[in-house]
Amino acid sequence: MQKNKRETKIIMEHVFKNNENNENLEVALDIISRTQEIRSRIIKPFLEKLKSFICEELDMSQWDWETKLNKPLEGKRRFGVSSKFGVLKEPVGILLKGYRADDFYIGVCSSPANISFNNSMTLRNQLTQEFGASGPDWETKSELWIWYQSLKFSSWDYKDWTHKDTLIKMHTNPDCVVEDIGYHLLDIIRVAEPVINAWVRQNPPTP
Repeated sequence: MQKNKRETKIIMEHVFKNNENNENLEVALDIISRTQEIRSRIIKPFLEKLKSFICEELDMSQWDWETKLNKPLEGKRRFGVSSKFGVLKEPVGILLKGYRADDFYIGVCSSPANISFNNSMTLRNQLTQEFGASGPDWETKSELWIWYQSLKFSSWDYKDWTHKDTLIKMHTNPDCVVEDIGYHLLDIIRVAEPVINAWVRQNPPTP
């Protein structure tokens, strides 16, 4: 953090120092204005690669690829797979999601319509045992995270999609990032799917 502050200070001094024609300032403002466009051009093709990777690994007759993406770094962002899982009222999703571009999570979410399923701790306990504890319950108007975790691990960190190192890696080595995130998502599906299916079998719909 201190290093970033020092770098910012040096850049700011350079932009405003001895520049009567404001050339440096014009260049800096032009770069800033194009930042969103640069990120979009990196993230959009990355997401297509991630989609292809996941769809090749799963039986897509049982899954739907779900994308609700306004712009890669604006508004609500969610992408991943969802399935009806038998009698559940709404799809249960295994998704990447973030409300801010610097705060991405991966996990399992469900609609509040699936009340009894969501109140069962079996799936959360199983995922916690396999992958570690999730954050606190995260509820929104339309869905409930049953279990989730930050996209930050000891071996890789993709939580912040505005960070220059993440964006550079997505651009220069997208296959590596796709495999890091994709295999982890698939591992979550591997654990979650049989637990969800078992719950469905044990809780048949009432007539």
